Amino acid sequence: MSCVTTQDRAVAINPTRSCAPIGAMLANYGIHGAITINHGSQGCATYPRHQMARHFREPVEVASTSLTEKTTVYGGKNNLLSALKNIWERFNPTMIMVCSTCLSETIGDDIPGIIDEFKDNNPEITIPILSVKTPSYIGNHATGFDNFLKEIANNLPDRRKKKGETNGKINIIPGWVNPGDIRELKHIVREMALHAIWLTDYSETLDGGYYEPRPHFARGGTTIEELQSSSKSIATIALQRHIGGDAAHIYERRHNVPAHILPMPIGLENTDAFVDTLTEITDHTVPEILQVERARLLDALVDTHMFTSGLRVALFGDPDILEGLTSLVVEMGMTPAYILTASESKPWAEHMVEVTQELGVESEIIIKSDLHELHKRIKAKPVDLLIGHSKGKFIADAEKIPLVRVGFPVEDRFGYHRRSIVGYNGAISLVDEITNIVFERRATGVVSNTLLELGVEGPSTMPLLIPNGNGNGKH
Repeated sequence: MSCVTTQDRAVAINPTRSCAPIGAMLANYGIHGAITINHGSQGCATYPRHQMARHFREPVEVASTSLTEKTTVYGGKNNLLSALKNIWERFNPTMIMVCSTCLSETIGDDIPGIIDEFKDNNPEITIPILSVKTPSYIGNHATGFDNFLKEIANNLPDRRKKKGETNGKINIIPGWVNPGDIRELKHIVREMALHAIWLTDYSETLDGGYYEPRPHFARGGTTIEELQSSSKSIATIALQRHIGGDAAHIYERRHNVPAHILPMPIGLENTDAFVDTLTEITDHTVPEILQVERARLLDALVDTHMFTSGLRVALFGDPDILEGLTSLVVEMGMTPAYILTASESKPWAEHMVEVTQELGVESEIIIKSDLHELHKRIKAKPVDLLIGHSKGKFIADAEKIPLVRVGFPVEDRFGYHRRSIVGYNGAISLVDEITNIVFERRATGVVSNTLLELGVEGPSTMPLLIPNGNGNGKH
């Protein structure tokens, strides 16, 4: 049976988490023409910009109120009022989002009150100005993203004027994913002849093209008008339970838009759940192209099972991506030996115990933890594969274990933000990558669907064949 553990240390060593403001900043980048003001010191804006730029390879613009020792003592009200005025006059944005920091929350600045004062003094400025609470001593980057979505759901949608009035669209909350993932989700929705409002969509704003002249704002993103009409959608689908699930329930409670909370659509079963939900909501049938993609994924799982079955895997990252990855690796015949996250969510851990039991595997689910703790576990009982973001490279290098890079941040490889791991196509790509890494690291080649062990020879200088999960023994 799976068990739940946590680390005893208070200090984090090689943490898997980022700060809360970066989550709100990323989500805000999915709204066309929106600008973020980080109400804190300059470093509180520089660090998230640095992390996002290294992952997405795009310039990231975030304003800062640049709090100093003086404003820490006397408050940052004047700095924020000036920042709001400057941003409006210089950029003329469609929306301004003010995210708090550890500093501004600790000194007690009333950010909503300061915004109200700014609006009263500048009645000609009618764009939405939102305040999002993102102190990093409460939660992490996923918390910041989720808090932003809740502010959107509470403040931007119009009230339905008539009972039953709809726009015929579906609100889809992808959660923390890559631009390539959003494009794959759009492909699924488009092939089903459906229309969606994406909360939010940074598939172009953080993976755009080179245009001359440079546009005033990056192309793409969900418009304010779409967000305002999202209260008239026929349903809301949150594709991550912990990022967007609460926002979906807000739409259901405030606007009578039914909420569907799904696991992240990684792998066959989870993607089926997404497609089936779309058919249930709309009565649309699954088109042939999606049926073909599903069949191709099944074929990939069958073709690779003899190479991946029985491998022990360590997974680390955010709760939602871990739930999806767990399902996929089990579909590949692997065992998720360790599943580690920085989140403190005990309900998620209990849910993962249920998930692993349903999948028929035993895992150690480690919450509120870091990669140093994972490294200790792997030293004591090694695994064959690591799956997570770039910070796992220290374990991979030290223990000579291959690392499959997914999630955020991936900063030591190029173009991973354009890849997709969701949907049938994303799963096929991930299955291929995992299997090819097994080939590269564990074998000199493949003969008759059997891996040849690296550096091992039999009695007659013939390579020793290792068990491969299809019933073959050693020869």
